Amino acid sequence: MSGGHLSKEFFELVKSIGESRSKQEEDKIIVGEIAILKQHLSAPNISAKKMKEYMIRAVYAEMLGHDASFAYIHAVKLTHEKNLFAKRIGYLTCNLFLHKDHELMLLLINTMQRDLQSANHIEVCSALASVCRLVNLEMIPAISPLVFKLLSHPQEAVRKKAIVAVHKFFKIVPEAVLDQKDQIRKVLCDPDPSVMGASLHVLCEIAKAHPASSKDLVPSFVSILKQITEHRLPRDFDYHRMPAPWLQVKLLSILSILGTADKAASEHMYEILQECMRRADSGVNVGYAIIYECVKCITRIFPDHGLLELAASNISRFISSENHNLRYLGVTGLAQIVQVNPAYAAEHQMVVVDCLEDPDETLKRKTLDLLFRMTNPQNVVVVVDKLTFHLRTSVDSHLRRDLVQKITSLAERFAPDNEWYVNTMNTVFELSGELVPAETAYNLMRLVAEGAGEDESADTAFRVFAVNTYLKLLEKPTLSDILVQVIAWVLGEYARLATIDGYTIEDIADLLSECIERPFEDPSTRGYLVTALLKLIGQHGLKSTTAEDIIRSYRSSRMTDLQQRCYEFEQLRQSPALMRKVLPYDASCEDIAVNKDLTFLESFVRQKLDEGAKPYQNASERAARAQTQNVPKAEVETKPSLNFMPYEAPTKAPPVSFPPAVETHDAAGGEAPVPTGLNVSGPRKWGPSGYNQPGGKGEPPQAPAAPPQEKHVAPDQGFSQVQTSSQKPVPKAEPSGAMNEKQRMAAALFSGLGGAAAASAPAAPSVPKPAPAVARAPPQEKEAPPPSAVDLLDLDDGGSPQIAQSPSPQGGDMLLLDMDDSVLAQPTPVPVPQPPPQPVQPPQPLLGPLQVTTPQVGAMWPQLASERVVQIHTSLGSCQEMMFRMQNAMNVSPVEIIGMEGIAAGRVLPGNDPCFLHGKLSPPRLDIKIRCRDAGVAQNVADLCQRALS
Repeated sequence: MSGGHLSKEFFELVKSIGESRSKQEEDKIIVGEIAILKQHLSAPNISAKKMKEYMIRAVYAEMLGHDASFAYIHAVKLTHEKNLFAKRIGYLTCNLFLHKDHELMLLLINTMQRDLQSANHIEVCSALASVCRLVNLEMIPAISPLVFKLLSHPQEAVRKKAIVAVHKFFKIVPEAVLDQKDQIRKVLCDPDPSVMGASLHVLCEIAKAHPASSKDLVPSFVSILKQITEHRLPRDFDYHRMPAPWLQVKLLSILSILGTADKAASEHMYEILQECMRRADSGVNVGYAIIYECVKCITRIFPDHGLLELAASNISRFISSENHNLRYLGVTGLAQIVQVNPAYAAEHQMVVVDCLEDPDETLKRKTLDLLFRMTNPQNVVVVVDKLTFHLRTSVDSHLRRDLVQKITSLAERFAPDNEWYVNTMNTVFELSGELVPAETAYNLMRLVAEGAGEDESADTAFRVFAVNTYLKLLEKPTLSDILVQVIAWVLGEYARLATIDGYTIEDIADLLSECIERPFEDPSTRGYLVTALLKLIGQHGLKSTTAEDIIRSYRSSRMTDLQQRCYEFEQLRQSPALMRKVLPYDASCEDIAVNKDLTFLESFVRQKLDEGAKPYQNASERAARAQTQNVPKAEVETKPSLNFMPYEAPTKAPPVSFPPAVETHDAAGGEAPVPTGLNVSGPRKWGPSGYNQPGGKGEPPQAPAAPPQEKHVAPDQGFSQVQTSSQKPVPKAEPSGAMNEKQRMAAALFSGLGGAAAASAPAAPSVPKPAPAVARAPPQEKEAPPPSAVDLLDLDDGGSPQIAQSPSPQGGDMLLLDMDDSVLAQPTPVPVPQPPPQPVQPPQPLLGPLQVTTPQVGAMWPQLASERVVQIHTSLGSCQEMMFRMQNAMNVSPVEIIGMEGIAAGRVLPGNDPCFLHGKLSPPRLDIKIRCRDAGVAQNVADLCQRALS
């Protein structure tokens, strides 16, 4: 701190801040410093050296929580300096002082544009750093062309910062980046590994938004990942002797996105995933992270039995470890695997039970999530009991909210009977009623009203059970608001079904009257109780003075809804016959007849007309009358009126799609088996020992090898330290009673997973696993693209670096981004001509996708004459899942999702007649309404819905 480049004032400032003993003393120092800075900055002709120091001192003031906005304009001026060091300080302080919407950003745009075109790469890097930090929506059109041009800059530091800026653009305006997709793909061919690694983040975001547009890059990503795992990068990228682990994780994440539900793309990944897991077994934490990312990728792509065996073997080591971090990783990975095949969890049932009793809260939560994912109709009762136990004992609001969601979801999907469902939901209402959504209570009330719909006697018995259950609950002194609302509705509708001794309708009305006086958090709860009393008195003609006194007392309530209910009660009480008609018994599911013409008002209208009232005239009649009476047109038009025309639906720009590859044939008529995808060969800059020196000796040519065969990896070969069956660790000695209890719990939790339950042996029994996959044939090479397609290898333009030098296949080191690896460089065997198989005509699909908007559906819906309503018992848990299954299984287009309702549109093939589907999901029930022109088509679509959505 005693260097000559620092002033004495700056030295004293830093020293006094470090020696201050309290916040008050520090604030006093900074306030004095701000006063000194204001005085210095107001002086004329400040040298660049002094200005740099003043900006750093202002940064100190801002960092310690004080306002130094008086220095902002000086920081912007400092970016205009020709001195390179002063300019860098100016950009640095602007990044710290300003935000993207600051008013001074207008003064920076011209400076950024000038510096982005500078010949000095340090100025360009400084400007790019500020672009990544301060760019906003208005700046992108002015800045983005210059940034895209810098993707081919000779300096690798500039190219790296430019691709980072492009990533920032994509987060703000994706369309601006998708329009330049070819330039972004070229960055994947960059000879510098750091630039290539930075481009993976943009490509990952593009793959998430538009997976289909990046499918052709799968071979390129696989090739890069293979060469990274083979230590083809410089040693500078190693971390604990693991080659570029963060690049591996990002590549695996991209592959998992592109391989989802795509068998052809997934087959390119199988071999590299096996190799990646094998090489990552180094005993360090970063290797475990790569293995876990491989497991996630395996569970998301098209399934392969051999890889699933390998993933399960790797997870078994994690979950059996004494390290809590590794056990957490193992439980998380096991939760991923059971989504593909739940049988793999049965092998570790005793370990899972131990994790439930572990004092580590994070491990316990992740184990509960694993139980939720592997629940089935056989073990739902035990799993829900465990979740309910933790809901009862936990005090963490976030965990309780998550447990409520899990319990309600499992109860609605796998309830063994209606009685168990009611008891389970009552328990949840009692323990965490404030966390339960209102829709869950509505589903329970609708179940009571509608029943299973198969047997009327069974539905009546179920309603009797519900009424008796809620009568007992109503006697408890404290109940949650949502539970009281459910009780009030059920007793108001079906109180006459009560079979408990000593309870009459009068007793039930008294109980409801007493409950009204309890304190409630939700003001609408009393409205439910008043309505229940209204129904009981109206249906049974009760003379309850207690209820009438309560109704009279709440007429002056501050709740207008409660006031209205009380006044309605008093008015209907005067006409018992009308009251019974308005409030019939068990009529909640009946349709209400609506008189759209309002004919019941005709007598009233006729009476008023006889009394001299003017008849109603519509707008056209009023305009005609005004013209006949010579009323000025301006007077008519200036009368206020309401415009009922709806706003037009907002239009969204169509997504940019990548052009598909075009197949070509050679002149002789034969096929040219050239590998497709991104050609990522580049200059010989990377080699097995780092960067290759010019004039270095190349590798000897490799002899041709046989076509690649599929490698089958045994489950116990994933880790070098995995123990075999004869070397299993001896379990800790535990009391026999406790072990038997754990075994019984494991047997109940893991029932229905396809494996044997825990028996008398302390260790978990072996579970038969799926047979290994049949060896796959080597993937066939695709045909070469036409010459008119974009050649990503041709990068020798303008100011771009010399990147595209095609290597000779006979010698030289293999490039890191060279797609022509040892397998593809071998001579291709001439295929034996086979007779062409007889083409099989695929069945004609019933529907095709139809792109429409919600207003268009509303306009065309009444024009379609045929309607079909289908009720389906489904396993779907969300509306998004319903629309996804409709799109894939029924070939229709999603239109809109609103809550638990969704609209899809299709056209009847081979024509263009529209067919609309409206789905309303209330698990486990799904109501589908179909509208089309032809009744036969509506029936066929209904049958298709039964098969696809059940």
